[in-house]
Amino acid sequence: MIDILLIHGAWHGGWCWARVAAALRAQGWRVACPDLPGAPGTTLARATRALPPARIVLGHSMGGIPAEALAARHPPAALIHLCSYLPRPGDSLATLERLRPAPPRRWPRDADGRLILPPGAARAMMLHDAPPATARHALRRLRPQPQGVMRDPCPGPAAAVPRHYVLCEGDRAIAPALQQAMAARVPGVTLHPRPWDHAPFLTQPRALADLIDAIARDHAAPLATGRRMR
Repeated sequence: MIDILLIHGAWHGGWCWARVAAALRAQGWRVACPDLPGAPGTTLARATRALPPARIVLGHSMGGIPAEALAARHPPAALIHLCSYLPRPGDSLATLERLRPAPPRRWPRDADGRLILPPGAARAMMLHDAPPATARHALRRLRPQPQGVMRDPCPGPAAAVPRHYVLCEGDRAIAPALQQAMAARVPGVTLHPRPWDHAPFLTQPRALADLIDAIARDHAAPLATGRRMR
C-alpha cells in the first residue's frame, strides 16, 4: 500500500506536489500524487474511484472533499487537511462556503461547463507569496475544473480516524476563519496553524514536507527503502 497520498485542489494536478513528494521520498515514504479526473461531467464518486488507498491521506483545498470520500471507503491511519474543505457526510463545497459567507466568486466556464480560473485571479488568490518564476510555471499548468467534485455531497459515514488540519493564516483563497469553522465542526481535529498562503507546496515545500513527515510518523512508520531515516 502507498504510504502517503497527496490530493491536489481545484485547477491543479499532481504536478503541484513535485517538490514535497521528492522530500518525502527522501525521508523514506512511498508517495503518490495522481491527477484527479478533469473530464467534463466528472463526479465526486468518479474522482474518488481514481484514488488509491493509502496509509496517510492528505487533501489540499477542494481535495479535502475526495480525501474524506476516499476515507469513508478505505479508512487510512490518519487524514491531513491542508487549508482544505473539511466536509461532514452530506456536505458539499457550496454548503461549507456558507459557514462563513463571503462575496461570491463567479468564474468563467469553458464550452463543456468546466470552471476557468483567470491567471490574474490565481496569482492574487493562491500564488501571491510565490516567486515570479514559480508562479509563471504554476499558471501555465492550471486546467479547467469540473464542477461535480464541488457540487456533489460527501458520502458517509465519516471514518473514525485521526484528523489533522493545517490552517494557513495567510490564505486568500479559503479564509482562515472558514478553515477554523470547518475544523471546529469535526471532533478531535488537531490544528497546525502556519503563516502560509494557499499554495505552501510551492512556497514552503521543505517546511510542508517536514510537517507531513512528522504527522505521518505519529501514525505510521515509513517502509524500508534503503535510505537513511531521520
